[in-house]
Amino acid sequence: MKATKRLISVLLISVMLLGCLTACGATQGSSTDSKKATNPVVLTFATEMATGTPEVQAAEIFAKNVYDKTNGEVEIQIYADGQLGEPATAIESTQLGNIDILILPASDFKSFDNIFGIEAIPFLYADNESVAKVLNESGAADMQKEILAGLGLIQLNEARNYFRGPYRVLASKVPVRTIDDLKGLRFRAFDNKNYIHAYELLGANPLVVAYSEVYMALQNGTVDAATCTISALKGENYTDICKYVTLINEYVSSVFVLCGDSTYNKLSEENQRILKECADQLGSDVEALTEESLTVNIDAMKADGVEFIEIDTSPAREALKDFYYDLEADGTLPKGTCDSVLNQ
Repeated sequence: MKATKRLISVLLISVMLLGCLTACGATQGSSTDSKKATNPVVLTFATEMATGTPEVQAAEIFAKNVYDKTNGEVEIQIYADGQLGEPATAIESTQLGNIDILILPASDFKSFDNIFGIEAIPFLYADNESVAKVLNESGAADMQKEILAGLGLIQLNEARNYFRGPYRVLASKVPVRTIDDLKGLRFRAFDNKNYIHAYELLGANPLVVAYSEVYMALQNGTVDAATCTISALKGENYTDICKYVTLINEYVSSVFVLCGDSTYNKLSEENQRILKECADQLGSDVEALTEESLTVNIDAMKADGVEFIEIDTSPAREALKDFYYDLEADGTLPKGTCDSVLNQ
């Protein structure tokens, strides 16, 4: 039944893309008319992040860079806000060639292999550098790239410098001032059993809700809290409902920039190189824009009457230590991960 629904979703996306590539929902990469190729290759770019967030702003810079560096031969049209489907549908659409470029966190690929689940483990890693160290030194980064290639997905950002976070916050209807305040809290979770189990061990009540449906879930009381990056908070409008925002920094997640192999193979070698070069720059731009927006976002929250709370998350790390070592024992985490990151 799920497979049928997903196939229908993919077909609907195909129809929509054919009918509205120039609709207002897509942001086009652009430059001067004199540079534009007669028949540019138009590529769709899908992201679940909201318009106006640093990730989408960086995507717009990416589109312009690609357009300029290919002399107008490649034009990127951006579809933000999850317009082209939730992660599983978007992945399948990219494999089928209905979406050309897709950005998603590595954890969204965990259903394909456990190697993609080593990042989104609450409170394990201290920062981006800790994640990058584990990915590179354990060989996980290379393994992930090979698995993606086998799925028909070309990893464009080989530098692996695109991270979502580290400024992750919990927007809630009730204040969360300590880790103990998570007990009994109904909050939105994504579909990842290790992520969910960690919060259950802390006494919380995580409920799986699609990212595009979080606002409605908060509004109708299905959940009373949701996590996101601080840069996405304003764009998602969670603080219309949640008047408490806790800097929780639950995890750091690396993000893939992927291209379907059918799309990639129709490009010239030079334009393939340019895509990869611009994808690595995309990660750097996201980081810079996130840093720039941090103070602005906090000030804007406070001006709207939202209380901004910073808490000590070390008790969560201590409480979950046995859980972390269990993940290493069952092969979810590479050997040596826990000793490496817990001692930092």
